Amino acid sequence: MAVYMRRSFSHVKCIRLCACLKVKNILTSDMYFSPDATVGRESESGVHPFPRQLKFPLRPGEPWHDRYSFVMFPQSSSKTPYDTIRQITPRPTSSMTQKPAQKPAMRPARQAADHEDFGSGMDNTLQRVAGRNVDVSRATASMADISALTNIQKMPSKIRITADLPEINYADDDFQTAEAPYGTGQFDHYSIVADKNKKDVHIFAQPGEEVIVHRNSTSEAKMKANKSVTLPAKRSTSKTLQPDPIMKLQRVIGFGGVGKGQACWTTDGKSVVYPSHTLIVSINVDTKRQRFFAGHTEKVSAVCLNASSSLLASGQTGAQSLVRVWGYKEGNCLAIVKTHDHGLCMLEFSVCGRSLCGIGKDAKGQNMIVMWNLAEVERGMLTVTAKAHTDVDVIAAALDPVDSARLVTCGHDNVQLWRVRDGSLRCCSVSLRGGQKRAGISDVCYKTTKETAAGVTIYVSCLSGEVVRIDPDLAAVTSVQSLRSDPSLVESRRPSSCISITAMAASASLFATTSTDGFLRFWMPDFSRVLIEVEHEEPLLQVVFTQDGHRALVSTAVGSLAIVDVATDSYRTLLRAHTDEVLDMAVSEDLLGTVSADGTIRIWSLETSQQLYDFSISGEVPCNISFRSSSSEFACGFLSGRVTVFSVPQAKALTELKQLRGQITGLAYCAGHEGTLCYCDQFGTITLYRTSGTGYRLIRGLPNAVYRHLELAPNALVVSRNGSHIACVGPSEYVVTVMDTAALNEVLRIDVSSVKLPSGAPYPALDTAQQVAFLTSAASHELLVATSGSRLLRFDAWSGKLLAQLQPVHTGACTAVIASVDGRYVLTAGDNCIKVWDSSLRTNVIPQMFIGHSSRINSLCFTADGASLVSAGDSVFYWSFVRSREQKSLDSNDVYRKPELQSNAASLSVHHLIDDIPCRDISTSLNTRTAELITRQGNQRPVTPQNFRQAFEQKEEKEEGKQFSVPKAKKHFKKAMKQSSLAQRRYTALAGQAGLKLNSVIGFNGNSRNNVVWHPETGLFIYTSGCVAIVEDLKDGTQRHLMGHVEEISTLALQHDCQVLVSASGSSGAAACSQMCVWDMQSLACRTVLSQHRTDVQSLDFCLDDRFLLSVGNYQDPKIIIWSTYDWTVTMTTHASYPVHTALWNPFRSCEFMTVGEQGRMTFWLLEENHSNRTLAQLSMHEPDVPDELLYNKLGNVVHFTSACYISDKHLCLGTSSGRLALWDTTTNICIMHWIADESEIGVITGRSERLVTGSQNRLCLWDAAGLTQLSDSSQTLPKVAVSGDMELEGYVTTANFDSALVMGIVGTDTGTLWYINWSENVHIRLVSSHRDKVTALVRCPGNGFITSSKDGSIRVWTLASRELTMQFEVAGQSCNCISLSPVNLDSVLMRPSPSKTQKWFPLLVAGYDNGSLRIFDLNKVEMIKKLVPHVASVTVVMFSDDGQAIISGTCKGNIAISSPLTGIVIKHINGQRGAAITSIDCMAASSAQFSNLPSVWLAASRDQRVSVWAADWPHDKCKLVDWLSFPSLADAEDAHFPSLAFFSPVDSSLIFYTGYGIQKAIQLYSLQQQQVVKSIALTDWAYSMDVSPNGNLIVCGTEGRLVKLIDVVEESFQDFTAHSDNVQCVSFSPDGTDILSAASNEVHQWHALLL
Repeated sequence: MAVYMRRSFSHVKCIRLCACLKVKNILTSDMYFSPDATVGRESESGVHPFPRQLKFPLRPGEPWHDRYSFVMFPQSSSKTPYDTIRQITPRPTSSMTQKPAQKPAMRPARQAADHEDFGSGMDNTLQRVAGRNVDVSRATASMADISALTNIQKMPSKIRITADLPEINYADDDFQTAEAPYGTGQFDHYSIVADKNKKDVHIFAQPGEEVIVHRNSTSEAKMKANKSVTLPAKRSTSKTLQPDPIMKLQRVIGFGGVGKGQACWTTDGKSVVYPSHTLIVSINVDTKRQRFFAGHTEKVSAVCLNASSSLLASGQTGAQSLVRVWGYKEGNCLAIVKTHDHGLCMLEFSVCGRSLCGIGKDAKGQNMIVMWNLAEVERGMLTVTAKAHTDVDVIAAALDPVDSARLVTCGHDNVQLWRVRDGSLRCCSVSLRGGQKRAGISDVCYKTTKETAAGVTIYVSCLSGEVVRIDPDLAAVTSVQSLRSDPSLVESRRPSSCISITAMAASASLFATTSTDGFLRFWMPDFSRVLIEVEHEEPLLQVVFTQDGHRALVSTAVGSLAIVDVATDSYRTLLRAHTDEVLDMAVSEDLLGTVSADGTIRIWSLETSQQLYDFSISGEVPCNISFRSSSSEFACGFLSGRVTVFSVPQAKALTELKQLRGQITGLAYCAGHEGTLCYCDQFGTITLYRTSGTGYRLIRGLPNAVYRHLELAPNALVVSRNGSHIACVGPSEYVVTVMDTAALNEVLRIDVSSVKLPSGAPYPALDTAQQVAFLTSAASHELLVATSGSRLLRFDAWSGKLLAQLQPVHTGACTAVIASVDGRYVLTAGDNCIKVWDSSLRTNVIPQMFIGHSSRINSLCFTADGASLVSAGDSVFYWSFVRSREQKSLDSNDVYRKPELQSNAASLSVHHLIDDIPCRDISTSLNTRTAELITRQGNQRPVTPQNFRQAFEQKEEKEEGKQFSVPKAKKHFKKAMKQSSLAQRRYTALAGQAGLKLNSVIGFNGNSRNNVVWHPETGLFIYTSGCVAIVEDLKDGTQRHLMGHVEEISTLALQHDCQVLVSASGSSGAAACSQMCVWDMQSLACRTVLSQHRTDVQSLDFCLDDRFLLSVGNYQDPKIIIWSTYDWTVTMTTHASYPVHTALWNPFRSCEFMTVGEQGRMTFWLLEENHSNRTLAQLSMHEPDVPDELLYNKLGNVVHFTSACYISDKHLCLGTSSGRLALWDTTTNICIMHWIADESEIGVITGRSERLVTGSQNRLCLWDAAGLTQLSDSSQTLPKVAVSGDMELEGYVTTANFDSALVMGIVGTDTGTLWYINWSENVHIRLVSSHRDKVTALVRCPGNGFITSSKDGSIRVWTLASRELTMQFEVAGQSCNCISLSPVNLDSVLMRPSPSKTQKWFPLLVAGYDNGSLRIFDLNKVEMIKKLVPHVASVTVVMFSDDGQAIISGTCKGNIAISSPLTGIVIKHINGQRGAAITSIDCMAASSAQFSNLPSVWLAASRDQRVSVWAADWPHDKCKLVDWLSFPSLADAEDAHFPSLAFFSPVDSSLIFYTGYGIQKAIQLYSLQQQQVVKSIALTDWAYSMDVSPNGNLIVCGTEGRLVKLIDVVEESFQDFTAHSDNVQCVSFSPDGTDILSAASNEVHQWHALLL
């Protein structure tokens, strides 16, 4: 700027202000003005008095300099550049001799100084007076350099520049530096820094100074001035927060501005542009990728694109009704103009693109129509071509698509035709009939036609349902047509009637209208009939056609945009958004929940930002939300004080918690303390809840604990990262209190008003706390407090010691504070912006500020991995957050570029950033291709095993201990949630003395991966269920079991010679390692157990010659281990730099294997053996470059590589999470081709030569891949790949084994099903089935069968001998908790035909569900015959009476209902055990006269250790309480998950077997006759389930410690049996007592009883 200020110009064309200033006006002149100059003496001094525009108001007698400051630049100083703003003093009345004018006594006298005359040809040095005192509190003090204001020195001689600007030498590709060629003058120590691409930007900088150039590009925006010259300058100690920028806006959830012009199409129809408050968003309708245009300060009321989509115009409302014109492709603002005073409602480009029309209000409130000329828009200028003011109402307008000088406007009762002529807008009114005026006009549009001379026709829509046709040349109505709905359309479902049209649009062949009834209709050009009719539940605002007319965009009043494809009659929602302010939000692992003032609660997908669920309660406004750690539940607080818990999978409200008096201001689940919920209201009451069974139990209510102020909402309560403590502002506004979440006991109290400034002086006013947040890092646990004094304080959360403070933070109130996941950064929200600070709060670290929100930011929240930030206010913003350079996430808008070759030092390090990837073809090449790669790299020195080994060890140290988030790919094994661990104390019988023997296992573990082994040549078939590996003979169905694991088996691997099997499972404790059992397949004995992985094993594979075994850990510890099968020792170990999904050896080359995993990563590995010393083996790796089309999905997100298979010695096939298959050349490690194979994740790939099988979600495909194995990276043509076979399976394919010809195979899915596949016959047969979720109940049925129920809502009937599923019932969305069979045949009572003697008979089955309903099934007809709803709470247990005449059911609330299976009527309600869940019901025929001679007796046990015994006569409706038993219980019995179990003795109805969560672990035998416990049998563990043998001498129990415990009642001895992977929740004896069934999780085991 200093260079330009030394030159003379004829006029100023443009002034650019690089600061956030409010500029009232800018004037230019050739004269010099001063506030002290007097009229008539201009010729003497050359200084002129202020003109009228600069005469600011003054009080009478007040000096001008006391009220205002006068600054100018450049300044004379040897230490500061000439572009510094400085204050000048008035010019003296004479040039060199006159003394300064006398001033009032309050002002100091001025001294003479040199002065400069600009443009007058006078001497370069002029006298100036000395500096004066300056009030730094004025606004000018913040702009001017204080030293310059008070210490003005003599300006040096003027340097005359006769040539053009100095030449700029290019320093690099983007920026250029050059020394100013001024010899030894004043400018010798400065450098000019410029951008060659922005020729209008020149910056005058000193060496070493950091120059920041602001622009909208991804190029580096920082540079240094030329360092070839030196200048002693004062160094600044401040530094910018790194990385810069630390955040980038990725997505916005928000839609809506003001008015009808809310959205428009691009010319190609691929994108839609719409406003989101102050932002303008361009979204690709296919990929959903968003672009943003930021710059407006008020809500955007109109947007439009020109015909070529090169220019975008937008206007805002408010007092500053600015119109901005953008370059749409570049995203930069070209011009800004303010012509309207307020109320801008419409913008539209002319068809030629040379003019822009806008309609708004002037200062008098009249409608003003303006036409701007766009000829010089590239130069930042918009000139008004024509302007008109009118009093008529304007609600819509349209420009003529043929003549750019014409337009039409309409109001509620008028239509005006306008034309631009001779620089003015002229108007002509159209005479309308009375009917249109009375009904009201709603919209207007043009349609090209050949019927009129003008080539266009105007169509006007009315609220009365009429469409008025106007000839623009005649300015007259030519026809009026009344539109009626078409009753022939199914969608209409209503009689033909007039429709009230609210908006209208026209294409070349169609009309589209929206109406008040919520219908969008597409009409024939003559409006003769409706072609398409789409019904909405909400009013519609706008409909817009694409340029080709094939698609239409419709906007609704509830904040959604939808697209209708007219050609295919398809409809899809493009986006949804809240219609009012977002009050709070919460983030779970993959979900985002928001609550808004519009009264809705919405659940969104974090990955796609698509709305998944919408909840609302009539008359309630939600204000707080928090997710439970499991993500399946969330709690919501309302303005009324109501708190409701919702279920996301069930999409319903689960429970209502205690309602407080006022608005909920804070609500949070406590992480790490599952089920603990805290919330508070505006009156300061904190309430603590904890889950108890299926409900919530109040722990404590603490009044007056939180400061009573609504400004604290929604963040009044904050919970620490581990969930152990909670912090709030209270009881007063000066105090911050920390409490524990166990019982709300106070831990720490901090008084922020007593904290002083760093200088030690007290704060001028009492400071109050506004926001609180926990800052947790690896080394500390701290507390952040934002105060009303714009301070941010950091305290130690344990001692309360002040660690650091920062001021100022925001000029206004701080509305949210949060710390990053790693504790390195602190984020604050205030002044409608977000600031990111270094967590140390050092004043020399400059924060970064991010704008975009137009109103208060209510909430900030990080995602679980800390890689993204979500902010909520007027809209929801999704930011990518770069925590550090090593953890930088890939931006969806960034373009992947192949990196250039690095130096050898850089190439030896392994990087994982897209913008930092070295050439891996050099650093990690395989030895077989080293020579070729050395030729490619030129002068690069070859990588030897020695220097690679050193770099690899450095990389391994970095990767070890690196934490990864839970992979989203289904391919990755995720251990099922377990509620128990194996009992430490257990008694196992000696050989030959065991009372039970495992006979068979029913079920397949669909949660594991690659856990099926099938060898076609030998017929060996092995699969897993829980912690048991089953070896099954496919001919006769016999099973043998490999039992040695404690936890769930995750994967299997079989040697090629079928001699050794390896099975892997996870760790059984915090310190234990995972188990890898090595089995001898001849003897089925375990040879050894390998333990090296700390977490679950993801993948196992044997190499070609079976000499090595490869094992890879899961995402928590992706450790790669190579085992020697000679002695089962570790040959090589390393850590992968990403979570690995699949690892496999090359079946054609020994010692080569590959891994694929998260974020599109794949690695080729080579094991280099040292035959003389095996401990010196080396491992080399190569990570190839991945094409962009394969690496990213349609949404621009990075995909995951999930599966792989070698199909030849040179080719590898790879599958991705986006459903793509890719073919790689393994000789060059280059991707040859890829294609879309499926819409979902590819989980399994197997193939040989010309055939390929892929498995995905619900699909198995056989591909004809002829010619793929002949391809190479130099092939010019690609073969066709076609699907030759396709089968639909149930669930996601997790494992597949096929023969060498790929004709027959066995496939497993995650639903727990194994299928036999035969491609030649195109059949698939179910081999093994199991429940998808936990088994809840198990009962025996007549014959050799049993029935199970599950939380997945299904009831399955099994044949025990063959383990086959015979029938199944399923209720979607419900959990089946209990089942019971009728003990007698009720055919005669139900009046149905009895089965024949040869026909198999099944009794009736009743099932209880979690919605309180009972369903009765007829197994003979395989149908449901009756549904009963006797309860409102979840049914926990159900039982038929001994004669089948009644159904007794109990709930989780303790209610008991007796219902009739014949009529479905509830006979009796029993509430004596209300408050505790009913856990056991038993019925039998009475065998004693003590039950009042009633024939039946039954009992019910509840979780609080109470048992009620009843006698009944069901045919006569008699039911009498016989006894009430209360067993001793522990204080926390209600919170315990252990049930109370009670059963009658099968041989004596007066004897009850009971066990529960009491003082002792025991089974007690209670005699009803003696009224006392007659025997107590001690247990070693709490019982989850129990059953008594038919003869009453044996008891079988399922325990929490995963044990099946067999107990001898007479001897009081027991034996423990381990085979389950979770607590055993069901056990049952057979009717003859010869076998036992047990169930844990979804596993069902059959045991043979050897003791009778």
